[in-house]
Amino acid sequence: MTLRPNFFLIALLSILITFLSLEKVKLSWEVSKLHLNNENLQIEYERFKDLNLRLQTQYYAENSVGLIEKQSKEVLGMSKQKTKIIIIDEEKK
Repeated sequence: MTLRPNFFLIALLSILITFLSLEKVKLSWEVSKLHLNNENLQIEYERFKDLNLRLQTQYYAENSVGLIEKQSKEVLGMSKQKTKIIIIDEEKK
């Protein structure tokens, strides 16, 4: 009589251990997948940071005062005018 409940308990525990082992394998696989995704995101982040730095440098270079002045002289034909000297004759007041 005691053999049957012991067999049932052993079978139940064996099924439980098998299920938990499969869950552990599944979770380990998901954790390794998440680590790989994290590494890929870090690489992508570094690439975007580098691209952002290059774009900011290009923006500041293209909008510098010297380049704008050079383009205004060459493209628009603008030139720097010489300063005019204004003499105020105080005797006429």
